[in-house]
Amino acid sequence: CMVLLAFAGFLRSSELINIKRSDIQFLPDHIEIFIESSKTDIYRDGTRVVIARTFSYMCPVSNFELYLRLAGIQDDSEEYVFCAISKSGSGYRLRNREKPLSYTRVRELFIEAFTGIVDNIKVYGLHSLRSGGATASAVRGIPDRIFKRHGRWRSESAKDGYVQDPLSERLSVSKELGL
Repeated sequence: CMVLLAFAGFLRSSELINIKRSDIQFLPDHIEIFIESSKTDIYRDGTRVVIARTFSYMCPVSNFELYLRLAGIQDDSEEYVFCAISKSGSGYRLRNREKPLSYTRVRELFIEAFTGIVDNIKVYGLHSLRSGGATASAVRGIPDRIFKRHGRWRSESAKDGYVQDPLSERLSVSKELGL
């Protein structure tokens, strides 16, 4: 759930771990997440990240709804949505809901989830989710202005630093020279 949200919302780890239930609004075709403070929010008035409901197995919105339901987090709660979990009988329960997960713990969960799926997990970090979302958007032809706003980047150069150009795109430059 955290990975899907971070990827689809181009969320920084600090933004992800500080989401409270009261920051979330579910709508029929998307979710709005209020980010109270962000590295690029120079006026500190917050911003809303919108993520579409895709109706697929990997839908970030549906997976987030399922997570909240299974975690027993009520709609009117002020609790952090990502906090420590304890094994309890045949299931799990959230504990210390007034404190978000630490960056270190989220990083450990990320490594645990992707070890064996990617070749060298050590080269990936939580920022890879933000970069991966930006790169996927660029590759799919989403206009720069739109995904720059979605990622809350202040400048073109900041946004461009997150986009990893595929080798095929990079090779197309020299191929088109007519040599």
